[in-house]
Parts: sequence; C-alpha cells; structure tokens
Amino acid sequence: MVKVKLLRYTRGGIGLIAGSARVSGIPPSLNSRKAVRMMVENDYGSVLEHVYFTFDISEMSIALSRELLEHRIASHTARSTRYHVEEGFGYVTPQPLKRSRRLTKLFRQAVSQARENYSRLYRAMLEEGYSEEEAREAARYLLPMAAHTHYVWTINARSLINFLSLRLCVRASPEMRELATKIYRLVVKIYPEIFEGIGCRGYTLGLCPENENRPPSCPYLHRIPSKVEVKAGRGRLKPPASL
Repeated sequence: MVKVKLLRYTRGGIGLIAGSARVSGIPPSLNSRKAVRMMVENDYGSVLEHVYFTFDISEMSIALSRELLEHRIASHTARSTRYHVEEGFGYVTPQPLKRSRRLTKLFRQAVSQARENYSRLYRAMLEEGYSEEEAREAARYLLPMAAHTHYVWTINARSLINFLSLRLCVRASPEMRELATKIYRLVVKIYPEIFEGIGCRGYTLGLCPENENRPPSCPYLHRIPSKVEVKAGRGRLKPPASL
C-alpha cells in the first residue's frame, strides 16, 4: 500500500489566502474563513496558489509515478534507479488480482523472476569488469512497472484541488485513488476551509463531466447530474453573440 507523509505546508495559509483576496478586491468585512470558502466555491483559484504542501510518497509503483507526472504544476523528485541498486525491490500487486489466489501467485512469480534477472545481470556485469554505475544503468531496464519507487512531491493548493477532483473519481486507477484519498485526509484536517467541499469532479463542481462513462459504482450516479444532462435540461446552448 502506498504510504504518504506530509513533510511541510504553508502555515497561516487561511490568512495568506484571505489577505491576497482582499488585495484583489473582496470586502474587508468578510472574515478570513468565509473569504477562503468563497474563493474555493467560486473557483477564484489564483490566490490558492500561495499555499503549498510537500509530501513524502513511498511504496508506490513506477506505473503510478508515470500517472503522477501528468500533474505538471507540481515539483517532482523521484528515487533514481541510476544511483540506487534495486536488488530485492518491493512491489505493488494490482488490486484486481487480489480477488484470485491463482492470479496473485502467478503475478508474484513473474515479479520474482524480474528480481532474479535484475540481480543476475547486475552481478554478471560487475564480474566482467563493468563499473557499478554501468551495471546499475543497464540493470534498471529490467525493472517492472510494479516496482516500488519513492517521491517527494510539492504542490500548491489550487493544483492539489485539481488533482483530488480528478483522482478521487471511481474511474481513477485503484492505486491512484488510494494515494488521492490519503492525501485528502491529511490536508482536510489542516485546512478544512479549503478542502472540506472537495471530492471527485462531480462532487466538486456539482455536475459530472464523465457523462455516460460513469460506472454503476459511482456514489453520485443518481444524485449529481452529468454535464450532458445539465445542458440538455436547458435546451440547446449557443455561445454568446460576441464570440
């Protein structure tokens, strides 16, 4: 299971966001908490970018790290397979396989073989006089996508809302949804003013952009309308004449 630890975050973030919003022009009479809630609910997101979070993310798969890189408005530092020997690497077992002992066993055997291949190539290269650097460089190409990696990840509150809205969705990969859930539980305790109204995109926006792709397992399937349904309910929408 992926492990998440909050290393640090912007302290006094509510006052910082509210103060920035007042520079922009919101009424001084509005208290800080209400000001922040208005910024979040009305999607006035630029002021949220002043608040940052840094996470230590470990025991996630290389496959998950590829997905995490899609969130580009964040700072990523990853464990380097060029500078670490990965013999005996840990790994993630895909969630669906856990329903079958036979398939889980098959998967573990395949990973065990990958471990052996990594070690065999790494040690054979050293025996033939290659440097440790060269051996690590070549052997890492045998690592499977299931192998564990380790990240330090820094992201601002606005981008984190976007991440959570996308990755808390039931259609997200199980490992990614697990990561998003653990991050959400950490940050909502610190700044409920920012995150207490955040969930999947359907919950966050009040309508679901997934439309017909929503699966039966979606908890909001019959509670939150799809984007298509909202548009259809208002008749055929046309762009403003000025466009």
